[in-house]
Amino acid sequence: MAVVAPVRPAQTRARPDRFARLLAAGLIDSFGMTLGWTVFSLLVLETGGLVHLGVCNAAMLVGVALSAPLTLWLSSRMDAARLLRSTTAVEAGLRVASFLLLLAGASVAVLAAVITLMYTAGLAAYAGMRAEVSAASRAGREGATMTLFVVALMAAEAAGVACAALLPGDPPGATGGLLAAVVAGYGISQLPTWLVARGARVARTARRAPTDPGRQAAPMLLAGALIMLLGSGPALLAVGLTAELHGSRWVAGSAVAFTAGTLLAPWAVALAERRLPTAVTWPAWGAGMLLGWIVAPSDVAGLLAAQVLAGLCVAAFEGGMDAHVAARAEGRLMGSLAASESVRALGGAVAVAALPPLVGTEGIATFSAAASAALLAAALVGMAVHRVPRLAARPPGTALALATAAAGSTTGHHLPARPTAGLIFDWRHVRMEPYGPPLPQPPDDWARMLKDARPHRGRSLRHWAAVALLLVAVGAAMFHVGQRSAPASPAGAQPVLPVPDPYSQQAPTTVVPLTAPPATAAAPRPRVLRLSTDNIGTEAHPNRVYLTPGQVDAAQAGKGRRPEFVVRPGEALRVRVANQDRYIHSFTFAKARVNLDIFEGTVGSATFKAPTAPGTYQFYCRYRKVGMSGTLVVRGPPAGGG
Repeated sequence: MAVVAPVRPAQTRARPDRFARLLAAGLIDSFGMTLGWTVFSLLVLETGGLVHLGVCNAAMLVGVALSAPLTLWLSSRMDAARLLRSTTAVEAGLRVASFLLLLAGASVAVLAAVITLMYTAGLAAYAGMRAEVSAASRAGREGATMTLFVVALMAAEAAGVACAALLPGDPPGATGGLLAAVVAGYGISQLPTWLVARGARVARTARRAPTDPGRQAAPMLLAGALIMLLGSGPALLAVGLTAELHGSRWVAGSAVAFTAGTLLAPWAVALAERRLPTAVTWPAWGAGMLLGWIVAPSDVAGLLAAQVLAGLCVAAFEGGMDAHVAARAEGRLMGSLAASESVRALGGAVAVAALPPLVGTEGIATFSAAASAALLAAALVGMAVHRVPRLAARPPGTALALATAAAGSTTGHHLPARPTAGLIFDWRHVRMEPYGPPLPQPPDDWARMLKDARPHRGRSLRHWAAVALLLVAVGAAMFHVGQRSAPASPAGAQPVLPVPDPYSQQAPTTVVPLTAPPATAAAPRPRVLRLSTDNIGTEAHPNRVYLTPGQVDAAQAGKGRRPEFVVRPGEALRVRVANQDRYIHSFTFAKARVNLDIFEGTVGSATFKAPTAPGTYQFYCRYRKVGMSGTLVVRGPPAGGG
C-alpha cells in the first residue's frame, strides 16, 4: 500500500508567496464550486424533489470516501504537480457534464454516477492541495497554517452559497444566460488550481509492502462514522431543507450562519478537548449538530441558530477527530487522515440518502430531538466511564506539595516546595525568611520558563465574536436585498381574468375567482404538492398533461398515467404549478373552491385544505378538461387542526 506523506526537502525553506498562491487558488475554486453546486442542487430540488437531492448529496459523499484510496494509489505513481493537473482537469469536465445531463433530463442514477466520479477526483485534488500547504508552511506551524487554509475555504464556500441563493430566477440562477455563466464558472474555477500545480514541491511517495491496516484505529473510525450518520443529515441537507421550509432566498442566511459557527470551532475545541475525553466530546458534538434543528422548521431565527450551532459542532468534530487520529497515526499520517475523512463521508452519505425518504421535511424536528437525545445519552455514559480514572489520576508532585505545606504550617515556616520534574516553580513568590534554611537558587532563565509555562491564548473570544457578528450583519443585508428582489409568490388563489380559450370558438367568459378558506395563525405549515404542465405531443397533435416530479414523467403520461396525491382529511396543502407550455393552464379543484391560473412560462401556487371526508377527488385544467387532470386521495387519520 502506498502511504501519502508530504516530505519537505531539507535544503528548501517555506515561502510565504507559495502559500498565498495556494490560498488564492483554493478560494477561487471553493467559491466557484459551491456557487455552481448550490444552483445545481436547487434545480434538482425543483425537478425531482428532496429525495433526488438526497441521492445527489449521498453520491457526493460517496465520492469523498472513494477519494482516499484513489489518492493513495495516485500518490505512489505521480508527484503532486501531475496529480493536481490530472484530477482538476477531470473534475472540471465532470462539473460541466453534470449540468448538461441535468438539463437534458437524465435519470437520477446517471447524475449520481457523474457526481461520485466528480467528487472522487475533486477530493483527490484537495488532498494534493493540503499536502502542498503543509510543504509550504513554516517548520512547527503546519497545524496553524492548515487551520487558516481550511477556515478561509469555508468562508469562500459560504460566500458562494449565499451568492447563488440571491441570483435572480426561480429557482435562483436558472434563467438562460445566467445559467450558462454559472455553468462556465463552475468549470473554469478549477483553472487557478491547475496553474498553481506548476510549483508543486511534494514528490511521489515510495511504494511499500502492505502493512498492518491499523486495527487499533477501527473503533474510533467506526465511532466517527456513527456520529456522522446520526448527527450530520440536517446540516448536510441544509440547502434543500431551507428552501422547502422557508424559501430559497434564506439559503444564503443558512450558509452565513453555518460559517459563523465554524469560526467559533477552534475556541470550542481548545476549551472542550482540554477538559473532556473524546468519549464525551464526540457524541456531544454530534448532538450539537441536531439540537437547533428541533426548532428550525418553525421559525427563520431557529434555522439560523441551528446552522450556527451545526457549523460549530461539525467543524469541531472533524478537527477533533483528525487530531485524535493523527496523534495515533504512527508514521501513517496522510493515510490515517484520509481514512478519517472517508468514514465521515460514508456516514454522511448514508444520512443524506436515508433522511428524505424515511423522515422527510415534516419529521425533521422529531428526528433531531430523538437522535440528539441518544447522542447526549452516549456522552453521559462516556463521562461516567471516564470519571473514576480522571479522579484517580494525580499530577506528579501533588502529594509532595501537600506534605510540604503541612510541615510549614506546623513549624511556622512557609517554604516553597522544590520544583519537581515537569513543574515550573514561580520564584517571584519566595518569602525571605531570615531564620529559615537556605533557599534553592533560581535558574538563570526562570522568567522565560515561567512565561513558557503559562497557557498561550490565541485570538480572544471577543475577536471571534466580532467576526461572527460581522458575518451575520452581512448576511442580514444580503437577505434584505434578496427578499426585495425576489418575485412575489401568491399564497392563495389568484384572481381569474377573462382569457380566451385557444381551442374554443366561444367568446371569452369571466369566471368569478374562488378563494381558499383563510388559514388561522396556528395552522400547520402546508405540505407542498408539485406539478408541472407541458405538451408531450406536437403542435399539430398536442397532448397537454400534468406531470409530477418523481411520480409521473412524460413517458408515463403518454401512456395515460395521471398524477395522484394521497393526503389526510383536512391537511393543509400548497399546490405549486410550473407552466412549461406555450399556453395558459389552470389548477381547478372544485371541492376546495380553488381556481388557479398559470400563464405560460410562469409558476403559480395556491394554499387550501384537503376535504374532510375520505374519498377520491379530481382536479383538472379548466382550459383542457379532456385528458389534463389528476386525483387527490383523502384517507387516513385527520390532520391536526383539520
